[in-house]
Amino acid sequence: MSKVTITINGQSIPCNEGDSILQVARKEGIEIPAICYLSGCSPTVACKLCMVEIDGKRNYSCNAKVKEGMNILTHTPEILKERNAIMQSYDINHPLQCGVCDKSGECELQNYTLKMNVTAQEYHIKESDKPHKSWAKAVYDPNLCIMCERCATTCKDNIGEAKLKAQKAELEVLDMALWKESMPKDALSVWARKQKALIDFVSDTPCFDCGECISVCPVGALSTNDFKYKANAWELKKIESTCTHCPMGCKITYEVRHNDTLGTPHIYRIKNDFYFNPICGAGRYGYDVSSSVNPAQNLQAAIEAFKKASHINIGNQVTNEEAFVLNHLAKILNCSLHNEEALSFKQFINTFLTYANKTMLNHLESFKEAQNVIFIGSAINYEVPNFRYMLNNKLKMLKNSQAIYMHPLHDTLLPSLSKSLATITYRPEALSVAIAALALAYVLSNPADTQAIQSITTIIQPILESRQIKHTPITKEIKETITTTNEAGEEVQTEVSKSIEEIQEEIVYQALIDANITMEDFQSLSSMLTSKPTLILGADAYMDTNTQLLAQLLGILEDKGFVQVILVPPFANALGLAMICDLSPKEANMGFSIGFREKGDFICDSDFINTDSNLQPTAPAPDFILPALNQLEGTYTSIDCRILPIKAALPFNGYDLSDIAKAFGMKGEYLIDYTSLICGCEFDDFDNRFLNDGTDVRGYRFKSLALTPLIPLDSLSLTLPTYTDSLNACMLNSPSQFNAYTAGSIHLQNKVGIYVSRDLFKELNIKEGEYITLTDSMHSVRGAVFIDHYLAQSYFLISPMLSGAQHIFASKPWANVAISHKEEA
Repeated sequence: MSKVTITINGQSIPCNEGDSILQVARKEGIEIPAICYLSGCSPTVACKLCMVEIDGKRNYSCNAKVKEGMNILTHTPEILKERNAIMQSYDINHPLQCGVCDKSGECELQNYTLKMNVTAQEYHIKESDKPHKSWAKAVYDPNLCIMCERCATTCKDNIGEAKLKAQKAELEVLDMALWKESMPKDALSVWARKQKALIDFVSDTPCFDCGECISVCPVGALSTNDFKYKANAWELKKIESTCTHCPMGCKITYEVRHNDTLGTPHIYRIKNDFYFNPICGAGRYGYDVSSSVNPAQNLQAAIEAFKKASHINIGNQVTNEEAFVLNHLAKILNCSLHNEEALSFKQFINTFLTYANKTMLNHLESFKEAQNVIFIGSAINYEVPNFRYMLNNKLKMLKNSQAIYMHPLHDTLLPSLSKSLATITYRPEALSVAIAALALAYVLSNPADTQAIQSITTIIQPILESRQIKHTPITKEIKETITTTNEAGEEVQTEVSKSIEEIQEEIVYQALIDANITMEDFQSLSSMLTSKPTLILGADAYMDTNTQLLAQLLGILEDKGFVQVILVPPFANALGLAMICDLSPKEANMGFSIGFREKGDFICDSDFINTDSNLQPTAPAPDFILPALNQLEGTYTSIDCRILPIKAALPFNGYDLSDIAKAFGMKGEYLIDYTSLICGCEFDDFDNRFLNDGTDVRGYRFKSLALTPLIPLDSLSLTLPTYTDSLNACMLNSPSQFNAYTAGSIHLQNKVGIYVSRDLFKELNIKEGEYITLTDSMHSVRGAVFIDHYLAQSYFLISPMLSGAQHIFASKPWANVAISHKEEA
C-alpha cells in the first residue's frame, strides 16, 4: 500500500493511501467529532459532524480519502458554528429524561451537546407519535433515536445479518422554506433526514442473543430488556476482562454494583469495545451464573482425594494457572492428566508445525490481511461466532476479497453475507477428502515440485488408486490403462498417457464427487489457491480418523507457501492446555480420578448458581466447590496466541486450587502467582486495550511452541471414508451455548437442546420447546427441540451438553438416530 503525506491542523502526517481522513485523524489522536461513524464499517454520512475543510473546501472526513499534499483544518469558526446547529437539531424534542435514561453518564448526545456549547434552542417542530418497538433482547424508544444508523451499520457490516434498516415513517414533515434562511445547510439536511424515517426490524428470520445494536447506540434509544431501568451508568464499576466462552478471547467489561442494602456485588451487564471488538450473545448475556459466594468446602477432603488419585480429568473451562498447577501436581503425585480434545489438538499442532518447519502458529493478522480465505471443518456460527463477524466485515470492507466456506452443514446465513462467498457442502464423513482436494490442487498446479508431490501423493494415494491411476508420484503426465472395444467386438486394453490437465477431471470425479465436491467447486478452490489464501481449519480435523496425515498435508502446503493455516482451538482455552499440560490418552479402568471442572470420582467444580433468579443448579453439587470464571483472576490463551487476563467481577470467599497445591509444597499464595512461570509476565502487568487505530495490544503474545519428535505412523496414506447415507445427526453446541455457565443463563434466548431446520420442525409436528427422545438403538438422548432458521438440511443438531449425547456420538461428530418418543415440555 502506497504512502502519502497530508497536513492536519498544521501537523504533517504520513498515512496509507485509501484511508479516510477520519481514520487517519483517530489513529493520530486528533479529534474530529462523529456520532454516526463506526471504525471499520462503511460511512453513512448521517450526522455530518465530521465535516472538515480540505484545501479551502468543505467535505466529510468519514467519506473523504486522503491524497498527497492535502491540507486539512478541523475546527474553523464556520465549522464550529455548523456543528453547534447540528447538535441543536438533534436536541429538538429530545425527551429530557436523562436522570433515568440508561445511557445517562455515557451518552454521546449529552457529551457533544456540551462540547459544541449548545446553550439555547433556536428551532422547533411539532413532535410526532413514535411507538416503542422491540426485537430479540432489544427495546427501541424512537423518541430518543437520532437516526445515526449505527445499529443498522453494525448489523450489516459487522454481524452480517442486515436485519435493521431506516424505514420511512409518518412523521411531522419539516418546513424547509421556513428554516432555510436561518439554519446552516448541513444542519438543515440532518434535521430533515431525521424527520423522514425510523429504525425498524426488517428480517423474515428472528434475531437472537446478539445485542451489538444496543452496544453501538450513542443515546438511550436502544437498551436491553435485562438492564433497562435497573441501574445508572455512572454507578457501575467497570472491570475489564476476557470472555472465556469460545476460543476468540474477546475483550469484555463487567459492569458491577451492589444489588441490595447489604452491598452484595452484582453484574448488571457486559459491554464491549464495539469499535474494534463486536461480541456474540454468549459473551454479552451469559454472565449471570457463578458459584456460591460463601461455599461449604472441605479442603482436607480435596487434599486427600488428590493424594489417592491415579489420574486427573481436566475440563474445558480451566485457566492457564489452573492448568499449570494441575500439571505440576500430576508430576508430584505421579498422576496422568486427561483431556481428549486438548490432546488431539496438541498432537495436531505438533505434526503441523513440524512439517511446516515452524515453531509458531499463524495469528489473526494473517486472516485480516489475506485477500482470499477458506474455512474448512468449522461450523463458525456455532463454534466461533466472532469469526463470522470478522469474515463478514472483511468481505464488506476489503475490496475484491473472496471466501470459500466448506462444511457438511449448509448454513444459509453465510452465503447471504456476500456474493464473494462460495460454499462447498461436502459429505459428513468427507473432511479428509475435502482437505486432500487442497493437496490435489497443489499437485496439479506445481508439477515441477517433485519432492513435495512425492510426499503428498504418498498420503493421498488411496484417492488416486480408487480410479486405478497407475502412477506415483504424479509429475507431468499420468499413464492409465483403458478398455475399449474393437470392430470385431473384442475388448482391448490400451495404455494411454494423459497430461495433468486431462486427468484433472477424472481425479475430481473419482473421489471428490463422492464427497459431494463438484468439478465447479474444485475449480473455484484451485483458483483461490493460486493467491496463497489463509485457511481457517476447524476442530473437526483434530478428531478425524486421518488427523495426523491431515496435519502433515497442511504442514507441507504451508511450508511451500501455498496457504497460511490458522487453527481454531476445539474449545475456549484448548491452546492453553495444549501448551502447558503433559496430556495422556485415557484408558479403561485407570483407578480413582479427580474431575477438575470435569467428571470424576471426586469432582472439583463450580456449583453454577444463577445470580439473577431463584433457579437452583440442575447438576449435582460438586465434592469441592471452585470459583466460577467470573470470580477468579487468571489468564486464558486465545486463538491469536495471546495470554489474556481474566478479572474477578464477583467475590468468592472460599478456597481454590492454589490452596490445595500448598498442601503439596507449591508456594503460590494465589493462582496468579504462577502467571509469570507460564509466560514470564506478571499478571498485574498485562495490558487489555486496543490502540486508536484498532491495533490489538492485549495480553502477552508468546513467540513459539515447544515441539516433540514425531512418532512414525503405522500408515502413510489416508483411509478413505465409508459413506453412510443414513447419517442424520451432528453433535454441535446449540447457538450461543458453550458450557455450563451459558446453559444456566436466564438471559440467553437460545437454550441447550436439539435444533432442526424449519422444514424438519414442521415435519415433526411439535411446538418449540417440546421434548423428543432420539436413539441409535443402543443409547438415547432427550432434549427440547428448537428451530435453526439458517439450517437447510434435515439434520438433528444435538448439544453435547445433553445427557446421553456423548454415548451416541462416541467421539465422532456424526451419527444416525431415530425418534423414539415425543412429549410436551
